[in-house]
Amino acid sequence: MVTNGIGALRAFRVVVPNRVDLAGGTLDIYPLYLLVGDAMTVNAAVAVRSEVEVRSFRRGSARLSSGNFGFAVTAADTHGFSLGGKLGLLSHALRYFPAVSGVEIRVRNEAPVGSGIGASSALLVALMLAVGRLTGAGCRKDETARAAMEIEAAHLKSLTGRQDHLAALRGGIQGLRFLPGRIEARRLPPGGRAGVMLRDHGFLAHTGITHRSSDVNWRMIRGAIEGDGIVLRKFRGIAAAARDAWVGVSAADPEKTGAAIAREWAIRKTLAPRVSTSGVEELFHERGFRRLVSGAKLCGAGGGGMLFGLLRDPDDREAVEALLSGTGMSVLPFRLAGGPRFEETGDGG
Repeated sequence: MVTNGIGALRAFRVVVPNRVDLAGGTLDIYPLYLLVGDAMTVNAAVAVRSEVEVRSFRRGSARLSSGNFGFAVTAADTHGFSLGGKLGLLSHALRYFPAVSGVEIRVRNEAPVGSGIGASSALLVALMLAVGRLTGAGCRKDETARAAMEIEAAHLKSLTGRQDHLAALRGGIQGLRFLPGRIEARRLPPGGRAGVMLRDHGFLAHTGITHRSSDVNWRMIRGAIEGDGIVLRKFRGIAAAARDAWVGVSAADPEKTGAAIAREWAIRKTLAPRVSTSGVEELFHERGFRRLVSGAKLCGAGGGGMLFGLLRDPDDREAVEALLSGTGMSVLPFRLAGGPRFEETGDGG
């Protein structure tokens, strides 16, 4: 069914943040958190954004266009786009809502593909918020996060988690505990003591290596699902490090938070081959880096993408950024972000 009764459409944009995970990534994936017990993921929404703009289009047609891939597809309505190819995930999500024609949906990520900071999941959330507003079929945040996770899992045909979607929906600093049937989600505002600490001590750089989270995650999780005691013990160590990271960040304590990040990474990189890279290992073992940084890790499942860490002293930012640049990494500004923004753009976009 095509919904044409949306009335005169005033163009609008939805902007959501991506995230860095401080500790406990992968534990947000079902059923791993049930196998590990007392599982927690700690992340922070950052000002690397995903955005979706909705505009009027010619009657009887719909268009989906990507600023990152530089192409657009057109169909009779928003259910008509192909479920394959680079826009397949978004096409799957559009079928979650009533079909609409007479609209153009433009999507864009600031982060490069394979960054490890949840950009594709955040873009999915932005799309669902935008189309929910367009059709009047929006959901609560927890429902949106669950639906986004399941749409993603169905499209990728692999296990997925919810931390990326929750960060995009809530912003700020998240402490997520995964319990049977529910998530206990705690949030610290980006402008509070914890946010100021992360702003002053945090740094972010792109390794230049694209990662594939589904491949790395499955290599990690398979052993736990099969009951491998060594793998489960390692994941319990990651969960303990995540709980300590939450205590540290809640207290705005950079040393305690950094130590938990370092401990989490030391365990995570042993879970599967190619979680780390030779360049990252060389950097992390460099005496100057260790002297200036209390903890650092690759974001998400690892294997490349973004590197996040905490400075021992904010005055050492320039020195650490020089070390990162010296390895060929691209340093990004590190800023925390709030939740979704809805912006009226008018006819001109």
